[in-house]
This record gives sequence, structure tokens and C-alpha cells, in this order.
Amino acid sequence: MIDAFEAAVRQRVDTIQAALPPELVNDDTVLFLNGVREANGTTIRQAPVAAQRALAKTRNPDISITQLVMVIEEDPTLGQALLRYANSAYYSTSGGDIVVSLKQAAQRVGTAGVRNVVLAGMLDGMLCRPGGSYQTMVELVRGHMVRTAPIARAIALGFAVPNDDAFALGLLHDVGKLMVFDVIGTMRHELRRDLAITRDAVHEVLKQLHEPLGGLAAARWGLGDAVARAIATHHRAPVPDADDRMSELLFVAEQLEHALSGVRPMALETWWQEGAIGGQVARVADLVTRYTTMEAAAAVAA
Repeated sequence: MIDAFEAAVRQRVDTIQAALPPELVNDDTVLFLNGVREANGTTIRQAPVAAQRALAKTRNPDISITQLVMVIEEDPTLGQALLRYANSAYYSTSGGDIVVSLKQAAQRVGTAGVRNVVLAGMLDGMLCRPGGSYQTMVELVRGHMVRTAPIARAIALGFAVPNDDAFALGLLHDVGKLMVFDVIGTMRHELRRDLAITRDAVHEVLKQLHEPLGGLAAARWGLGDAVARAIATHHRAPVPDADDRMSELLFVAEQLEHALSGVRPMALETWWQEGAIGGQVARVADLVTRYTTMEAAAAVAA
């Protein structure tokens, strides 16, 4: 799968470079396209060792809570994030007491919940400083990913995807875009100057390559073929040959985030046709209503 993603990246970069008018292809643009071509999922900014170890631990089905907590304790930032996650509205809907220990927090959210905390920490660690207008774009991408995660979790039942798996998918679905910005940031640092990359080239790379690059990142992190494949096909253009509920979930969750953010109108029926979605639209519509009602109530309470 990794080989297939890398081949897709190379092929798409070549297609983009061939399609750009000669007057838009300067030295910086060529360097940028070459940098993206060589991106292979290992060029992502590395998370702290404790986060990498914790992520590896969460992939072990036999891991004990005590062992997991011992790893989390090595990184105070992860510990604080776990406590916030365990005391969030999603996990406190039953009116339970606030948890104050890492062991209590890990017990409340489970191994999958701890994994999501680690992934969120890794996502924050990946944010680069490409400079100029690109920095605003990085923040917009991160905000979209963070907002998509709870939406994906809220509609997960409509696609028979476990809630915490859906959260992780939503959180990481556009990670390939962060890889592109990291290439720009690295070039800017090495060249010690602002870059003259044509905006058309950047936008085309973001559009065409963020899916296979994101699939590469998920595969390199050991998140599994199903997760990597869903991230690599979440725009469903073309529609995957095999049924993929995770890919369908991501497609709908992303459209919902755009709609709830006011970027586009709510149009579930249309999205079902565009993405060739196999789930039940009525059930997902009900889950969306529940989610928006809960969000409105939380906003009033705040």
C-alpha cells in the first residue's frame, strides 16, 4: 500500500508539472514540486518520543491501563490533554465526576480514546511555519480537521464505524495538506528567504496530492490499511471500487463541517449521490440533528 501511495504522489506531481504553463514554473516552484515528490510519510515533523511510544502501545490489544498510563506520564503535555479529553462533554454526558488522575482518565476513555489524545498531540506537533499567507492556510486546515473529528464521531453509527475510530479519521483526514506546508516551511528555512512558488502550483498540489500523502502518513504511523485507505480516498473522486464505510464517513463528515461552518448549504441527499454513499441518509440526518442540538445546548451552557 505504501508503494502504491508513493507511486500516486510521483505520478500526480509529474502531471501537475506538465500542466503548468511555462511562465508559471520558476526555480522555487520546481524545487517545491520535487520536494513534494520525495515526501514519503517520514518527512512529517516527528512527535515527541513519548507520543510515538504511546501510539505504539495503543496498537497493542493486550495493553493494560497501568502500562499505558506509565507511558503517558513521561510527557506532561499528553497527560494534561488526556485529562481534558476525559472531562470533555462527550465523556461527561452521564454527569460523572471530574476525573483528576491519569489512570481514571485512561479508564474512562479506553485505549482508543488515549490513542486519539496522542494523535491530537502529534497533529499539533506537525504544525509548521511556512510563513506569509501560507501560515493562515495552515491554521485553517488544522481548524477544519479539529472540527471534523467530533462530527465524524457523532455520525459514526450511521456507517457502522466505532466512535473513537471515526474521531481519529476526522482528526487526520487532511494531514496530507500539512505535509505539503511542511515542504514549504523546510524550503524557506533552508533557503533563508521567502519563496516565489506560484500560487497555482500550491493549490493544485494541495488539491491533487493531500489524499495519497495523508494515506502515506497513516500507513507510516501504523494506523492500519483501512484507515490509510479511507484517508487516501475521502473525496471519493473517483469512487473506490470496493465498499468502504470509513471513506464514506469521512466524505460526509467533511461536507457536514463545511455546512455547519457556513461554507456551503446543508444537502445530505446531494452528498449521498455525489459520494455514492451506501449508508442510510435518514439515520445520519437524525444523528446530525442530535449533534447540532447538543452543540447548541453546550454553547448556551458556556
